[in-house]
Amino acid sequence: MCGFFGIFRLGGLNFQDQACAQEMGMRLAHRGPDDQGLWSAPEAGILLGHRRLSIVDLSSAGAQPMHSPTGRYVIAFNGEIYNFNSLRKKLETSGHPQDWRGSSDTEVLLAAIECWGLKTALTEARGMFALALWDREARCLSLARDGIGEKPLYLSRLRDGGLAFASELKSLMAHNGFDRTTDPQAISQLLRVGYIPAPKSLYCGTEKLRPGQIVNFSASAENAYSASTDNFFDLVDLAKTAKANRFAGNIEEATDKLDALLRSSVSRQMVADVPVGCFLSGGIDSSTIAAVMQSLGSAPVKTFSLGFREPERNEADFARAIANHLQVDHNEVILSGEQALEILPRMVSVYDEPFCDDSMLPTFLLSEFTKQKVTVCLSGDGGDELFAGYERYFSFLTSWGTKARGTLSGKTGGGADAYIANHLLPILLNAGLPTFAASKLAAKQLSADQRVAGRTILPPLAANEVSRASVARSDRFVLGANEQNDPLVDALDKCNDWSLLDKMTVYDLMRYFPDDILVKVDRAAMTNSLETRLPLLDQEILDFSLRLPDKIRLAGDTPKGLLRRVLRRYIPDDLWQRPKKGFGIPVESWLRGPMRDMADDLLSPASLKNVGVLDPIAVDSLWQRFRNGRSKRSNLVWSLLMTQIFLEHK
Repeated sequence: MCGFFGIFRLGGLNFQDQACAQEMGMRLAHRGPDDQGLWSAPEAGILLGHRRLSIVDLSSAGAQPMHSPTGRYVIAFNGEIYNFNSLRKKLETSGHPQDWRGSSDTEVLLAAIECWGLKTALTEARGMFALALWDREARCLSLARDGIGEKPLYLSRLRDGGLAFASELKSLMAHNGFDRTTDPQAISQLLRVGYIPAPKSLYCGTEKLRPGQIVNFSASAENAYSASTDNFFDLVDLAKTAKANRFAGNIEEATDKLDALLRSSVSRQMVADVPVGCFLSGGIDSSTIAAVMQSLGSAPVKTFSLGFREPERNEADFARAIANHLQVDHNEVILSGEQALEILPRMVSVYDEPFCDDSMLPTFLLSEFTKQKVTVCLSGDGGDELFAGYERYFSFLTSWGTKARGTLSGKTGGGADAYIANHLLPILLNAGLPTFAASKLAAKQLSADQRVAGRTILPPLAANEVSRASVARSDRFVLGANEQNDPLVDALDKCNDWSLLDKMTVYDLMRYFPDDILVKVDRAAMTNSLETRLPLLDQEILDFSLRLPDKIRLAGDTPKGLLRRVLRRYIPDDLWQRPKKGFGIPVESWLRGPMRDMADDLLSPASLKNVGVLDPIAVDSLWQRFRNGRSKRSNLVWSLLMTQIFLEHK
């Protein structure tokens, strides 16, 4: 796990590029405190920098930027290739003998790229990564990001025409040519969902690479950039293939299969030349990973949990009970909400752009605590998306009019009238539409449903997306923003042979998971020089989960039913069978209590006008209604406040 940065400029690097490089690297020191490297070819216009967190092969043989055996390629790499040993054997037995200098996964990946080409090598690799690859022969720069999006990569078009790229925004912002113009459309999306989805970033001239994407830049005959994109991984295509080849076994066979896949994935991800531990919240996902780890190891696994002094939010007792059962080396830290609040200003430098997931605070504190004893920590993230664990899936499906969770078809059927009256209208009202407009739209849906054989203008997935939004027309709170739709919603809604649950989980895997959950975990951990690994995101587990019919995935008509069956093999039900409390903070009580003065200041018309991004009239109106108890829209108020905090410090 590391961080990297670089510059590519037609006509050669200039003095400004060379002068900014040192600071660009220093701003990534937290991602790689063990070593640093810088390589450039000024006449070719390329510079690569790297900060190293040594995990596998701690020797200088793993240092980067790294050159391929023939010298054709130079790579800066962030992440882990978990199957690098099998790739190494495949290279050695397929007519591509190597003179290995060390034992790092980066060296194996680079050899695979030289032998098979970049796209094939990345298709063969199983892991989490982002990379920059310079091809000396073709004078071509390639940037790529893993298929799920565990590792970040930003690309910026500098004001003077050059390109810069880095693992985090803060590194790019060290370049004097960085364009700091705020993108109002990105802020509008942020207010709607709580994060800025790829490819957007806070800044107009900077974008995030999409998961599974390769972007190539080379010089054209006209001395201009020739850019092309390719995908070595496409989750929609993978899902279509998987759902056309559904798992045909019974529940017991599915449980055996998932158990075996988990053991294989966890075993690969425990490989490191530094201490490895595991987050343990006491929930289903983390408990399963900890249990499998302990069953595979010869010594007690180090587990880490964070609890709160407030009893209604504290799950530390549950984690401790499971740790005692597993006989692991358990470590816990107990914090108060006030302590979490104290670190809120630090989140600006951790995330670089506005981020509204309130669980970023405890995640950061847990990572800080964990780093004191280990350098690598496994996590259970991904279980809710892969195995349908969010309760919101089921509340929505019930509202949509389905009769049974285990037989979800995604069709409106005869429940459309009830859905519109009891679910859609309240959603539209809560999302910020005036009563008249909401009633008119709901009536339009009902009229359309009567005309078109049980179908509505608003398809199921689109209705689900609206129901989750903090506000339907977020553009009304942002100066210069326009209304926008997510094309992925329409694309998935057209997959007629998928259940509605299929569509919701795939949508989350492509939006919420990479742009919220993975961002939260990566920045919180890497700020503390801690590598996190997510065994549930293994390619085989992902493919297996996509093949599962609803009745198997929800074994026993229960969220994460299949995963629960696996966990039951390791830990008794009474230790984990309970309602989930979550890992966030009490947003509404904080906004009305210890954060009220802060909000009064930052959401005042004067402060909003000074920053010049959020609409002072719309924001102040909402804040005053919330402040006086006439509105309960705490999620939207929290998002507006987080946005303003970040914008004031950008």
